[in-house]
Amino acid sequence: MASSEQIAKEYYEKGMHLIHVNNIELGIDNLNMAKSIYEEIDDSTNYIMTLRGLAIAYGIMGYDSKMLYKCLNAFDYLDKNRIRGAKHFFYATICNRYMLLGDYDSAINYGKMAMQDLEDYGDSFNNKPHSYLVACLNLAYCYLKTHRFSDAETYLRRASDIAAKNDMHYHDFSLTILNANLHHQMGDNQYVYDHLDDLAGLMKDPSITIHDYLEDLKLLVDTFCSMKEFERAEAVAKNLESSATISDNYHLKLETAKLYMDIYKKSGNTEKYHEACVKYAENDIAYQKSQAANHLVEMDTSIALSIADTPLELL
Repeated sequence: MASSEQIAKEYYEKGMHLIHVNNIELGIDNLNMAKSIYEEIDDSTNYIMTLRGLAIAYGIMGYDSKMLYKCLNAFDYLDKNRIRGAKHFFYATICNRYMLLGDYDSAINYGKMAMQDLEDYGDSFNNKPHSYLVACLNLAYCYLKTHRFSDAETYLRRASDIAAKNDMHYHDFSLTILNANLHHQMGDNQYVYDHLDDLAGLMKDPSITIHDYLEDLKLLVDTFCSMKEFERAEAVAKNLESSATISDNYHLKLETAKLYMDIYKKSGNTEKYHEACVKYAENDIAYQKSQAANHLVEMDTSIALSIADTPLELL
């Protein structure tokens, strides 16, 4: 018979896998099961990581209040249990959400808080080099978007050093795009052209999760559009469109349509811009319908469970 630890681990791993492949709702269900077990057996480390998974999932879905609630829940839990070195997970989650919303100053504040927590207490928790790498990448991205190139270069160099020292390559895609954008903004377009093969190869890497790299793809499109390389920008959008179609993910379909709208508007292709606007509207309607269907299922399930738990004499 499986132990509680093993059952919780299976729920957690399945939940994170489902989120990884964009099946967010079912992923959340599994993480909630894991969270309940970890809380019951007083496994603080895995309880914290499960809260982080839930916060990430709600952030992906755009449920900001639920995402923040999980982060605040985690901060309260960490303080009450005097656990140091884990707040950075939640600072980074909030940072990522601000990045998606385009508030880069707020993102920088939380990105710096994540980095400070790692630098002050990183050894007090079971932290891995990946956390330091992500903190550097987040800050580099935000500094690029706010045209603070010296700061961006500093954190890109730190990220590259961490990746090389620890033989980590799953963020090579981010590093390549960020470096390409930095060089372009500093007037060195040749760097971008010299690394086109690297970008194309990385985009075909099956280990890349499109949702994780959505902001990188947007930055790559921005870079190509700024260079007047509109066909290359369109190729990036097509890559995202393919992933959205395969996964039948409405959120990614909306993001793809927005990329096309941006590309065609900047290129002056009015006809294709209008087509992209229509496509966005169609995808948005489909997304709203899918959300309504999910909410109906949730309501029906909740009502059925409530009836099942109600004593017969009260019905």
